[in-house]
Amino acid sequence: MVRARQAVITEPFKTTVREVDIPDPAPNQILLAAEYSAISAGTELAVYTGTHQWLKDPNLPDWKFPFRSGYSAAGRVLKVGKDFPGGFREGDRVSFPGNHASAELLTVGHERCRVWKMPDNLGFETAAAAVIARYGLGASVRAGLTLGRSAAVLGLGIIGQFALRCLLAAGASPVVGIDAVKMRRDAATAAGADHVIDPTAGDVKDQLGAFLGTRGAEIIADATGVPDAIPVAMSLACDAGQVVVVGSPRGRAKEVNFYDDLHRRYIEVTGAHGNMLFEPAHTRLAGAWDINKAQMWLLRQLASGRLSLAGLVTHTITPEQLGDAYEGLLKDKDNYLGVLMKWV
Repeated sequence: MVRARQAVITEPFKTTVREVDIPDPAPNQILLAAEYSAISAGTELAVYTGTHQWLKDPNLPDWKFPFRSGYSAAGRVLKVGKDFPGGFREGDRVSFPGNHASAELLTVGHERCRVWKMPDNLGFETAAAAVIARYGLGASVRAGLTLGRSAAVLGLGIIGQFALRCLLAAGASPVVGIDAVKMRRDAATAAGADHVIDPTAGDVKDQLGAFLGTRGAEIIADATGVPDAIPVAMSLACDAGQVVVVGSPRGRAKEVNFYDDLHRRYIEVTGAHGNMLFEPAHTRLAGAWDINKAQMWLLRQLASGRLSLAGLVTHTITPEQLGDAYEGLLKDKDNYLGVLMKWV
């Protein structure tokens, strides 16, 4: 048995750290100890503020308070059940979709029961963000061919940053970041963005066109999470371009002119939720991708430096500081972007 600490959201705008006992793993289970976990601001803030739509769904009992937030961690294997697949051993360094907790027990068959061995030269603090990175990777996977295609990312929060960085790693060029927050634009530049745009400095469409020398970009990744940004993203795409929605747009867009802005311009608009990208219906179209291949690709690119975290992690916190981090991510966007929680 292991005594574990869990950082949880007890009700809107309140967090705490609780201690629980976790039993030794059954034959089909694996027990993991986290070194770091990473905050996914969009999902976690939607729960923290009580606005996430799934909180009111009676068919989703796990999405209720107290809520165990977080889904991206890295650490070591503590114990392995004799029937657990994958050849894991005690001490293996792993990435996994863990909540904010010092230890996690995963059971075969559960949707979160996924564990990936880390490259030897990859640090825990970097690998902790690998599962979150998959949601940004959706822009590259969903777009199909990326090599040499121009791309722009609208919204440079944590998901937008990973969308931009994965597009760079996948060979898109040039890649442009768009956000009103200077710190986020600076982070995109540090990661290798070819250009950044401040939407408060003038018409975004004009700024993008002036840089590219064309009407728009071939790939637009919308990572704002704002429904009304989808028509804006469509306006930034070139004729016959692609708009990939990687941020979760909670709500309804007020105006979309499907004829002038989509149909007549031959634009493709697609969703790219990180959990759905690797469903069989999509993988037949996108090639031999599955969730394991995606996570191993991300871990390898993080280890090699091809996928950079430059400028991304602004804070490393203790579990007791989770509420402060949420408040910072909500109200202090000039200073908060990527947040890691350290467990040991």
